Amino acid sequence: MSAKVRIPLDVQQLRRGWESLERESSYWVPQADIIGQIPRGLRGTFLRNGPGVNAVYGKRLKHPIDGDGMVCALTFIDGRVHFRSKFVSSSHRREERDAGKVLYDGQMGTRATGPVTQFGKVLVSLLSGKKPKIKFRNPSNTSVFYWGGKVLTTYETNLPHCLDPYTLETMGLDDLGGTLKLHAMAAHYRVDMKKKRLICLSLRVRLNGAAEVGFYEFDEHWHCCNAVHHSIAGLNYIHDFVLLPQFYLVHMTPFVKVSTSLVLKWAAGISSPGEEMRYHSDLPSKFVLIPRPGHSNPNSTVIMINTEPFHIFHYGTAYQDRHDNIHFTAVCLDTNFNMTFDDEIALSNVSVSPGRLFKFHIDVKQLTCSQEMADLASVEFPTVHPFRHGLSTSRYNYLMASDRQGYNLPYRDVIKFDHLSSSRQVYYSHGSIGEPVFAPRHGYSSYEGGDDDDGYVLVQLYNPELHRTEFIVLDARHIDADPCARICLKLKHHIPYGFHGSFTPDVFVSAPPTSKL
Repeated sequence: MSAKVRIPLDVQQLRRGWESLERESSYWVPQADIIGQIPRGLRGTFLRNGPGVNAVYGKRLKHPIDGDGMVCALTFIDGRVHFRSKFVSSSHRREERDAGKVLYDGQMGTRATGPVTQFGKVLVSLLSGKKPKIKFRNPSNTSVFYWGGKVLTTYETNLPHCLDPYTLETMGLDDLGGTLKLHAMAAHYRVDMKKKRLICLSLRVRLNGAAEVGFYEFDEHWHCCNAVHHSIAGLNYIHDFVLLPQFYLVHMTPFVKVSTSLVLKWAAGISSPGEEMRYHSDLPSKFVLIPRPGHSNPNSTVIMINTEPFHIFHYGTAYQDRHDNIHFTAVCLDTNFNMTFDDEIALSNVSVSPGRLFKFHIDVKQLTCSQEMADLASVEFPTVHPFRHGLSTSRYNYLMASDRQGYNLPYRDVIKFDHLSSSRQVYYSHGSIGEPVFAPRHGYSSYEGGDDDDGYVLVQLYNPELHRTEFIVLDARHIDADPCARICLKLKHHIPYGFHGSFTPDVFVSAPPTSKL
């Protein structure tokens, strides 16, 4: 059984988990490097994305979110495991490789030039009557998923990159046949398996106060079945959303402000969008319900419901009851939250403002919202069954967590939280973990029938004492038991901490030949 170890990990060793790894790999993991046994019911590909570098040509990045994306694919087939990693070959990465230096600013504060030089360029532009240009990098490092023959990587203020699923070679930017007219795709997506559709969204914020948001539903051939566009003032940021039978649900956060003066500060290198993410008491906090095509409220209009001030990056389980009221979970950050690189370990100031799991209940007819804290642990990156979004059968959340009294950091544990009963199980790891991803045992057909936890939980784990990465396979029904398998990587190397991942039942490698001695 996993043990709850209270001894804190060494901070200096934990920081090494962000170290650059320029090497790309492709190999079958030797059976000798697998502790335990890969379940025969586990078949498919675990994809995850994150920054592969923490420095570019000698220049240290100010925040991991500015780092170039490295995609890892862990393929499970016939009890064997294949590992592949590849950088997203973005245009800025190629340009900087040719120049041998940093050319683009990062949205989290990394500067290509000094503030004096950058301010001078802005001043020249303004005096000549031109708009200052901001050259932000598109690291495409936030999320990765497979659908309809494509692997897509995202960074929400830009177009996604399309990768070959067999080689992870970058094919280029993809506007999905011209559908993404706002030239952006948010980090998160949802799958409606009843309709066999992928749902994604775009957001583009304008200086005049309006924000344009688009929701798109694609079939398995990337034909756009539905496209919904709205202009909603104050909707300055969307990272994730809730998919329901009747609505798309997003949060209007009071933590992101957009103005001409702020844009000038960003262009001049005085500040950056990420550094300005903090609570603004003059901004509203609302849930926004956008009707899905085919399902509408009487006026087919956008519904806004006031709620307490907090910031939401990620949602968990969600469903509508027989009265069409909405129930969902989300990780909430309080008004002290900002995007400080906490102790050079966490992506935000977790030691001050830890994420907490909340339950929300929205009465659509009365336009009211209530909430209660669902769990006391410091948590983030909740994931659920990938093919049951918005269904009443979706009940389990899997969260990366710090479930050790007195510590908000690092995330070492996996909490399985039952939305219906509020019961929980915990896996206490021996290292520092990333986002847990659920892999259903019955693949695409698992959206109907059977238990919501019939499958496995896949977790990337960094062992700071050894400076090595493992991948852990947990039985989703009993995550508090010992892992089914621990997969150690060839040559015992590390993979930098990641952001988001996904699982597809598809495989893109052939089974290896078996040898007999």
